[in-house]
Amino acid sequence: MASENAHLLVSLMLSTVTREQYIERSKERALALLRVGRIREAVASMMMDLRKYPNCEVPHEIDAIGIFAAGAGDVALARAYIEGFN
Repeated sequence: MASENAHLLVSLMLSTVTREQYIERSKERALALLRVGRIREAVASMMMDLRKYPNCEVPHEIDAIGIFAAGAGDVALARAYIEGFN
């Protein structure tokens, strides 16, 4: 029951936000994590957010860039991965 309510809430939220707004909010959350040195969480946040919204599919090759950046601890590459979405 609780998971059904949570799924409904997410569906309602997504239907009231444009794709552009959703991506911008996702980027803001991920960049906030990046600013405090949480590279892996920043990349994971962006990846997971984009999987939740319709029409935000990301090719695996693009996700691989984020995964590589997180694994290498490369803040500049992680930032480029996050900021590259539009």
